[in-house]
Amino acid sequence: MRIVAVILSGVLASATALAQQSVAPPPRPPADKPAGPTIEVTMKFIEDKINEIGTVTIAGYVHDSANDTDGVQKISATFSNAVADAGACTLGYHRLVISNGQTAYNENVFVNLRDVQSIAVLTDAQDWQMYLARTGDATKTVRDVPEIYVLNIKLPKGVDHPIRFYEQDMADRVAKALVHAVELCGGGSKPEPF
Repeated sequence: MRIVAVILSGVLASATALAQQSVAPPPRPPADKPAGPTIEVTMKFIEDKINEIGTVTIAGYVHDSANDTDGVQKISATFSNAVADAGACTLGYHRLVISNGQTAYNENVFVNLRDVQSIAVLTDAQDWQMYLARTGDATKTVRDVPEIYVLNIKLPKGVDHPIRFYEQDMADRVAKALVHAVELCGGGSKPEPF
């Protein structure tokens, strides 16, 4: 009888030990890949929204406090032929900017998302004020009619690619998608080692 009791207690102890063993949780996604839409879905969204922009037209009113003069700059910016390549992590589009009837830019823009350092949305007037401050033209102020928004893609060596929108909400949504795409592609600013 004692042998049966010892065997039974051994079986019960083994069953209890098995019942108490925890099951490993499912594996987590790699920490280097952010959660959210896939790179393919994200890049398609970016491509579609840039192709929907068309032409953005404004009048930029410039006041120079150094000599108390005013000027108007009539600008149209057209964005077309956007192609977002999810496999290569690149974005390309055509940008045509006409300023006071003269072609200021007529270029194919190419952005490798791995090289992107920052993405920001600000008003076009703020973007101009920052440019004027960098170039030492701090006596000028700019006001746009209508107010438009710039999604600015910053690359190394001071290169930036502005994309203009009428609606701030759309500029913010495309910026959010671009940040996500940059993260998925391994881009973004890297900390300095020292």
